[in-house]
Amino acid sequence: MTTFVLVHGAWHGGWVWRDVARHLRAAGHDVLTPTLTGLGERAHLLAPQVGIALHAQDIRAVLEWEELEDVVLAGHSYGALPAALACDHPAVARFVSVDGVPIVPGRALADRLSPEAVEAARATLVNGLGLPAPDPVVFDVPADHPGHAWVKRRVTPLPWRCVHDALPALPPRFAQLPRAYLAAGRNSMAEPARGRAQAETEGWPLKVIDSGHDLPVTAPAETAHALAELAQA
Repeated sequence: MTTFVLVHGAWHGGWVWRDVARHLRAAGHDVLTPTLTGLGERAHLLAPQVGIALHAQDIRAVLEWEELEDVVLAGHSYGALPAALACDHPAVARFVSVDGVPIVPGRALADRLSPEAVEAARATLVNGLGLPAPDPVVFDVPADHPGHAWVKRRVTPLPWRCVHDALPALPPRFAQLPRAYLAAGRNSMAEPARGRAQAETEGWPLKVIDSGHDLPVTAPAETAHALAELAQA
């Protein structure tokens, strides 16, 4: 049996892991799927200070208060960033990036955008704090997929600091942990593609699923199976 802590990505919440968690639990694993501050059912907590550093604190708090040990910590998409920071907690035994963005200290997600694109995005912010969610097709959930409407109902604005804050220095433990990458073979998003390239360059164990980027939605059984395999890689 393995204990998994699954961290969602941008605009999502712990809800996105519903079907993945069901498959993992059926196989005998323990699974926690926390929602990061300011997102999902915690969207009412959106505030100026909510960003990557606070989201890492969210994850550490779950590890601490649930008194977990020997955890496989997995972060999907943006969630790979705060999950990597939370690897300083001694409960984390293994890290998995699930179609995650590149993990580069000192770099912000907005750094690859032009100043014009950043200002255009800033102009759309909800209450000056949250970037509105795009249609789920952007996450590779097609309009005719059964999960499309489900995702569209649940996505919430992304705290702006998550986009423009640079990733802080990684804890030394991160480099010492076993790390792996679970890739969506039909991902269409640029940053996860760069995250996969980084993992391949660094020689992380890699598994590829025939799915678009939002693989917890479009390939939950395959995602659960791959996570269980990577937990032993």
